[in-house]
Amino acid sequence: MRPLLAIIDRLLFAFGFALAMQLPQFVDSYTQRYGGYHQALVDGMAEYQRNADEHYGGDLDALIAELHAAPSPGIHGIGDQLENERAREIDMRAGLAILEHGSLPQKLWYLGRHLDRELARATWMAYTPGLPLSADALVCGLIGAIALSSLFNLLRWPFSALRRRRERPLMMPPPAPPPPRPEPREVRKPPAPVERRAPTI
Repeated sequence: MRPLLAIIDRLLFAFGFALAMQLPQFVDSYTQRYGGYHQALVDGMAEYQRNADEHYGGDLDALIAELHAAPSPGIHGIGDQLENERAREIDMRAGLAILEHGSLPQKLWYLGRHLDRELARATWMAYTPGLPLSADALVCGLIGAIALSSLFNLLRWPFSALRRRRERPLMMPPPAPPPPRPEPREVRKPPAPVERRAPTI
């Protein structure tokens, strides 16, 4: 049983290493797709920006305020849409700066708080695993391998302890040795009295 568990542990270590190595490359793929979405949003707002440049001195907020002040509900809705797109563009621009120029921990921290799930799902569907050899990939691979192996050993520890307890022979205390027998003592007989005879005349 132990050799099999050791093999499984090594396989999980290798799997965790290979899987975690993909994280930096996946973040790069996500960043490229994120940048494409941001550029599409900027292109969609370009017409409104040209209108603001021509009539409002380049102030897009003034154009949005003018649309909100319009009596027509349709034009008012265009103002709401433009305001939402402008706020989203500002957020995406700040996020793109982190994803393009930040360190890997900064990127992961940002994605942990602002991950676009639809964008991440689309990135994953188009992602092709590779064999990155960058320092970030190797560090991520080592961390992932240690984490997965440690989790496996942590989960199997209670079962291993129970198995060892069952396999342990029942240790009974040895019987106490019998007390030593007293050595027989030699009984010395008192010397026989000497018979004294009266002298004869």
